[in-house]
Amino acid sequence: MYRTFYMSSGNDIPIDPDGSSSPIPDVDLSSILGNTLLIGLAIVVIAAPVVGFMAWEPVEEGNVKVVKKWGAATGTVFEPGAHFINPVSQSTVSLSTRPQSYTMSAQQGDGNRENTDDAITVLTEDGLRVDIDITIRYRVDSTEAVNFYRNYRGAEAAEQRLIRPSIRSVLRTEAGRLPVTEIYTGEGQTRLKQAAQETLQRDFNEDGLILETVQIRNVNLPQEYAQSVEQKEITKQRRQQKENELEVEKLEADRKRIEAEGQAEANRILSESLDQNVLTEKYIEKLDETDTVYIPVGGEDYPQFVRNIEGSSGQNSAQGANGGSTNQSSA
Repeated sequence: MYRTFYMSSGNDIPIDPDGSSSPIPDVDLSSILGNTLLIGLAIVVIAAPVVGFMAWEPVEEGNVKVVKKWGAATGTVFEPGAHFINPVSQSTVSLSTRPQSYTMSAQQGDGNRENTDDAITVLTEDGLRVDIDITIRYRVDSTEAVNFYRNYRGAEAAEQRLIRPSIRSVLRTEAGRLPVTEIYTGEGQTRLKQAAQETLQRDFNEDGLILETVQIRNVNLPQEYAQSVEQKEITKQRRQQKENELEVEKLEADRKRIEAEGQAEANRILSESLDQNVLTEKYIEKLDETDTVYIPVGGEDYPQFVRNIEGSSGQNSAQGANGGSTNQSSA
């Protein structure tokens, strides 16, 4: 049911259809204004902490933040510490500047791609397939964080679009210049590492990355070739062992020869320094040191030394003694 009000021509009092009228109440403008101010103040009090919190932009150690305005990188980078932004038009993206590693390995669960064989397969100069495990350590250059963000947005994209294809390409190229007999040696792995470092260093300098190191972790030879290499190495080690044994024996023989020569020279010198007089003197000296005396007897039943000392006189004495005995017998 609707009620209709009619306005009279002489005044502003509404008139009901039944002829009754009701006056318009007075409006207190000062009260409305005061309430509006109170509501606005309450909104400001509530919104201020929220806006302040949104403007507060802390950066943790080991990170930087790239500042964006209306979604585009501005070129400003926040270093670790406290910063403020305009929360309406600005935002930030955090990038880690800590060292990171990217590993490609044949062992499942060891590389960045879990549960898969992710080693780099290359062909050597002589056409054999070899798997190489490698680790690249790198970090984002904080001074080039804007350039890095514009190109890759994050580390994962850089690994897939830059690191992975670059390292696969350079290793395949360098391995193709090496025979399989060299690629698994220390010299061969050093060549692979140097080639990878040079290529990655050049690419990283252009994209805001710093190369820490490249590690050739393992070179997996074909099984049949690995067995032959192992057997060859065993044979080589055995041959080396035999050569070492022969060398030891030769050294021992030389030692004995030198020892014998030295002993012979000592005997020669000793024999030249000894004559019968010296031997007799040594013999006499020994007589005073023992109760038992061993007297060497010559062919004529005389002590040999005595005979030598007496010489012909000893023989004359012996003959005289014999002659005396003969004379006594004649008598």
